[in-house]
Amino acid sequence: MQGVWLGQAGFLFTAPSGATVMIDPYLSNSLEERRGAAFHREVPIRREFLQPPDILVLTHCHEDHCDFGTLDQLFGARRMTVLAPAGVFPLLRERYPEQAEFVLFTPGTEVTLGPWALRAVFAAHSDPGAVGVVLSCGGKQVYHMGDTLYHRRILTEDVRGMDLLLLPVNGRGNNMNAADAARMAQALSPAAALPMHWDMFRSLGGGAEDFAARLEGPAVLLPRHYEHFTI
Repeated sequence: MQGVWLGQAGFLFTAPSGATVMIDPYLSNSLEERRGAAFHREVPIRREFLQPPDILVLTHCHEDHCDFGTLDQLFGARRMTVLAPAGVFPLLRERYPEQAEFVLFTPGTEVTLGPWALRAVFAAHSDPGAVGVVLSCGGKQVYHMGDTLYHRRILTEDVRGMDLLLLPVNGRGNNMNAADAARMAQALSPAAALPMHWDMFRSLGGGAEDFAARLEGPAVLLPRHYEHFTI
């Protein structure tokens, strides 16, 4: 399995067969355009990644995860399968009727699509319907936590020992800070952990270095934006 970090919580994963899964892409500057300079994006937009994947997963309704500036460019070029939790599902079906296969993706839901198995996991966030997602392909497992605080319910899910854990560390907007993210990663014991959601907006970012310094055991993965890494 290959991965690409698109910035913030956005990732693109490619199976050996070429089938793709995209999670939470923010590939526009719509937040700064609507809400001002505090949301100036620090990660340049690479337009070659504005290609519709086979599977699109959106973890919750916030604009840096469910960005219509990005989604308007992904929908319509080809028919995708879209996995969305309760707070996102009706918005997408209303805006893009008949343009995709929409699947309601709530905690505990499991979907198998081609080489991919996807499972929705509880997330503790200010969008009460927010989810994380576990991706499985070719014997490898990746857990993208979405936006979440440290919550004991997560520790009861079947998410320990992943090949890669993707978790927020910036400590704002109902997300784990570096200390809690390191505590979570220690508890879940992945082979590697990738801190995310700290890089896009300077006024709301930070935490990756503190997270890496606190973490003992799992390797810390910090790929460059838009560069492929292998899982």
